[in-house]
Amino acid sequence: MTHATLFIPSPKRNCHRVRRQQGFSLLEILLALAILGGSMAILSRIVDTGISAAREARDLANARMICQAKLSEVLLNSTSGITPQAQPLTPVDSFDSQSTTPFEFSVEVQPGQLGGILLIRVVVEAQNPDGGEPLARYSLVRWMIDPALGLEELEAEEEAAREEAAGVEGSA
Repeated sequence: MTHATLFIPSPKRNCHRVRRQQGFSLLEILLALAILGGSMAILSRIVDTGISAAREARDLANARMICQAKLSEVLLNSTSGITPQAQPLTPVDSFDSQSTTPFEFSVEVQPGQLGGILLIRVVVEAQNPDGGEPLARYSLVRWMIDPALGLEELEAEEEAAREEAAGVEGSA
């Protein structure tokens, strides 16, 4: 007769085994939180840089539109014979209704290197609400003939004389 023996582990043997725990240790959780915090700090700086770059681009685009409009006004006035006049920094409204940035423009008029030529410079600045350096600055320069010379009137007289001469030749 054979006897079958049943092997039952004794409690003393189980005491020497290390019990394996489920889940993360406190050190692993703290390390993961530190990595997450560092990543969030870096991402917030990237977002902040993007927001400030977008504001700067918006202010520069507004300054460019204002500058073009003011230069067009000066040129339009000069076609009616008005000599452009220098204008100090003057507040102006933005084209963007959502912008809270204050803008100022100035017009500089200087004689050119040749007689009868004027240099017109229009400068627009997006002012910093906190003071200090302007947020954006844009300028346009245009050379033009001085309307005070009366060249347009002289040109009109020459054209009239040509038409009169052509009329005299046509009737003869």
